[in-house]
This record gives sequence, structure tokens and C-alpha cells, in this order.
Amino acid sequence: MRVVAVLLALAGIGHAEVAKKDREAATKSSKHPAPPAPGTRPVPLVNLFNEHTHEWLAVDPAALAANTDHFLRDHYTNKAIAMDPRLVPIVVAAAQHFKIDTVTIVSAFRHPKFNLILRKKGHQVARDSEHTHGNAIDFFLATIPTPQLDAWARAQKKGGVGIYLQSGFVHMDTGPLRHWSGD
Repeated sequence: MRVVAVLLALAGIGHAEVAKKDREAATKSSKHPAPPAPGTRPVPLVNLFNEHTHEWLAVDPAALAANTDHFLRDHYTNKAIAMDPRLVPIVVAAAQHFKIDTVTIVSAFRHPKFNLILRKKGHQVARDSEHTHGNAIDFFLATIPTPQLDAWARAQKKGGVGIYLQSGFVHMDTGPLRHWSGD
């Protein structure tokens, strides 16, 4: 509202001369959302930690439109791809369900070149992994047992779910419904 008043003053128009509906329209056209009502608690942020790049990303669950492609990039090639926009809401939902504020990302986009290297080294990665298409994310919640996170993930019925007990993480992707266990 203050910006509108300043612009009107610069244009030589008094505040009283502007119709109330014009002032309201000007404030609604702002790119910034309206502030929360006084006394309301803010939605807690969910922090994503990339264990390979050691980067942090604070995510507002109420505004998941943030571009996370760079954050979820392949750490080996440093290349990014357009990630499926349903992935970050999945891990945010897990954090909210378990009332935890940090999600550790083990893997998201995996460049086909790096995927091939992992296969040649004997790692359990699919030849045409959903990771290489930007449709998968591996993650864990530090204080939540992996089997408990796996049970929650399968209950979501959002795509493929893999549990890796020795490594201590869960894989979720947006492909067909399926479930598997790995190391």
C-alpha cells in the first residue's frame, strides 16, 4: 500500500482522489502474497540436505513452486535435468508426517554416464533407472527407522518404492507402482 501511495504522490494524485477499489486492485496485483493474519503461526520450513554436494535448501511446504532442479543435480557430472515436480512434495510430506525438519537426499538426478559407471562397479542400479529421467529420489530421515519410512512410502501409492536397509535410505519414484528391497 505504501508503494501505491508513493507512486500516486509522484504522479501528483492525492490519496483521497483514488477510488478505494483502485487502491485494492493495485495492492492485489503485487507479486508478493498477503502476509498471514496476526497471531497465526508460520508453516515450518523443511530443510533438504544433499549429502554429496553438502548443500542445504529450505523449502516452504506452502509454496513448493521453487525450482529445485539444480539442487537435485547429478553430483558426479554436475549436470541438472528438469526433475518431476512431484518429487520434492513427496519428501516434504514425509518430513511433515514424521514431524521432522530435515530430509537428507542421497540421490536424485543421475546422469546416464554416472549410472553406467555405478553399474560397472557392481552397484544395484537399474540400466534405465528412473533417476536418469529425473523421476526418482533416494532419501532418509535421520531419526526415523528405514523400515518405518518404507512403510509410509508404500502407503502413498505414488510410484516405485525401494528400501535399502544396509545403506539406510528409501527410493521413491513417479513411475509405475512397484516395491523392492536392495542393500
